[in-house]
Amino acid sequence: MNEKTKCRPHGGDVWGFSRKYGIPIERIIDFSAPVNPFGPPPKAVKAIKKFAVLTKFYPDQNPFDLKRSIVEYVKGINLDNVIIGNGSIELIYMFVELFARGREVIIPVPSFTEYERAALRADAKPVLVKMSEDFSLNVDVVKRAITNNTKTLIVCNPHSPSGKLFKREMIMNLIEFCHTKKIHILVDENYIDFINLYQDYTVTPYVHKYDNLFVVRSFSKFFGMPGLRLGYGIGASKLIQSLENFRLPWNASCLALVAAQAALEDTRFIEKTKKFVEREKRKLAGMLTKISALKVFPSETNFLLVKILDKRITARELKEKLAEKGIIIRNCEDFHGLDETYFRISVRKAKENLMLVQALKTILQ
Repeated sequence: MNEKTKCRPHGGDVWGFSRKYGIPIERIIDFSAPVNPFGPPPKAVKAIKKFAVLTKFYPDQNPFDLKRSIVEYVKGINLDNVIIGNGSIELIYMFVELFARGREVIIPVPSFTEYERAALRADAKPVLVKMSEDFSLNVDVVKRAITNNTKTLIVCNPHSPSGKLFKREMIMNLIEFCHTKKIHILVDENYIDFINLYQDYTVTPYVHKYDNLFVVRSFSKFFGMPGLRLGYGIGASKLIQSLENFRLPWNASCLALVAAQAALEDTRFIEKTKKFVEREKRKLAGMLTKISALKVFPSETNFLLVKILDKRITARELKEKLAEKGIIIRNCEDFHGLDETYFRISVRKAKENLMLVQALKTILQ
């Protein structure tokens, strides 16, 4: 299979898991996808039911109401700074295709594997820059990787798959450097909604100053709606217009648009999620650290990266053993910079987290 078109494995494949193990989807406990354990906001579900009749119409090509809600939610931006995508993944592929075709794309790794695939599909050369063992981002190392043929840099903050949060000053350093070199930079902020006081870390306010900056977010993770496929990008008005001209028509469904708008307005859900995830993540990490065969990395998001210290079992084998109990984890051996000893788990509700820990103890001890 052509390397450019080969699909990459991802978390959240409950459909394939159900077929393989003969377990009904509703009985699967999915720790592999870093999605809000509450699922979609109640207001979003209500909006889908209320506006289901809209499916007889084509979607709004310029969803003004949703863009206005995004502007109010993000703050410091205008309507012409926002573009809607079929998930943030569509926007990532569009951005790389438009601004990096045939050139170099710098990608600190380990990171979301679709960054590399997006570069390959655009006939660009992915330049993989290895991060530190603790997943720190060395700005000087990234800068040294940039050549005259570099057109794009992609940075994920908070970082996936580690959950590490980088200071805004560090990201701004890279944005400024790329601006002087006429290089576009994409900052993936898909997990930033989980951060308390995330305004201190996001770089969205700077799209007015830096026309090379593009920030992507989605409604999949924090808002628990990966099945609706909706994301949004933020950039300078000229950059956004270039992407709008490149975008496929009707890329977001009617129901996705109304659900997303309702989700942003569900402030009770937003606050509840942040408090719950922080509390349960702390408890889950505490239980896992008591298992001597595991090393748990600090995380600021809704997932934990874990390394198996016991040489007698790999993450792939552990995944298979947990699958027998109806539990899915994310085997991370396909991430550049990681190996067969790493896996990732998302934070779920307390009872499910305890079930996972008990299962891990049974297998590992």
